Amino acid sequence: WKMIRNVLHKFMLDTGLSAYKTRMGELSGLLAKEWPEPKVVDLSDKGRLQRSVAKCVFYVLFGKWVEEADADDLTGWRTFAFWFILPRLVQRFLFNIGVNKVKKLREKTVGIVEKYEVQDVFENMNKELGRWKRPMDVKFCDEIMYVVGFAGIGGTCAAVESVAAFLQCKIPEEASAKHIDFGEYDTMEKMVSAYMKNPETYIRETVRMDPPVTSATTSLKEQTTITLAGRDFEMPQGLLNQYVLSMANRDESVFPDPSKFNPDRPNLNKALTWNGAFGASNESDFPRICPGRHLSLDIVRTVIGHVLGVSAEYDRALSAAGCC
Repeated sequence: WKMIRNVLHKFMLDTGLSAYKTRMGELSGLLAKEWPEPKVVDLSDKGRLQRSVAKCVFYVLFGKWVEEADADDLTGWRTFAFWFILPRLVQRFLFNIGVNKVKKLREKTVGIVEKYEVQDVFENMNKELGRWKRPMDVKFCDEIMYVVGFAGIGGTCAAVESVAAFLQCKIPEEASAKHIDFGEYDTMEKMVSAYMKNPETYIRETVRMDPPVTSATTSLKEQTTITLAGRDFEMPQGLLNQYVLSMANRDESVFPDPSKFNPDRPNLNKALTWNGAFGASNESDFPRICPGRHLSLDIVRTVIGHVLGVSAEYDRALSAAGCC
């Protein structure tokens, strides 16, 4: 996985790449041509938001603006979220309906890669893997597009939907209302004003409270003693376990009054939303931090900014000034 992360960064996710910067800068114009007069009420149009995210992700990675029907297929990486999280045993009880849906989605996704003739990207990436090189480029393409689809498209769609809901003072459908308090930002006007003040901190606070990915799995690197209900238990090395990002993001010792929405928090880079402290001085201490975190944040800003009329130049100026 470390080698694959390095290759992903080299070919797709390095924000210093000329292609990345150029394509990211072109997104606003592409969205404007296709969606010329967005309105705030469009924030409720999940389908359009999801298709916009899918098109933006594909364009930044491959330089191709996909057709509406292809974007609709790619949104399956978001709309099938329910099936992705079900345990294998449950999938079997459901006659593998979800498994078959995801298989079909993977086939369609690779088909879209072939349709836009960008297979060479995966051929070149696969060559860089050395002894981990896949026997067939199409197999490697399927693996990478699974990551791009599930995390890049699905996760970013979820983030855009959460921000869109917060801007309207609505609780996102998949969130728990009792754990979200909008506080002083109790009208759409106040929410939009807070976003305009600093889009990045607004987004970071939103996804701290309602992260696109709520948990992840890992294994213990060494034998560990854990206290549960007042008793100590010895956990062996290699034990599979799950850690809950959404709970970590509500740690009162890090984020006072954690259920209250506050985009002016000074330490939002300590939130573990992207599986690590994105932007913190110790970011490198999180080896599994999302490799596409910059891409995700950039696209959320671009899509939401398009709807609200926030110019890319204004957004970049705020980011350059430093926000968190």
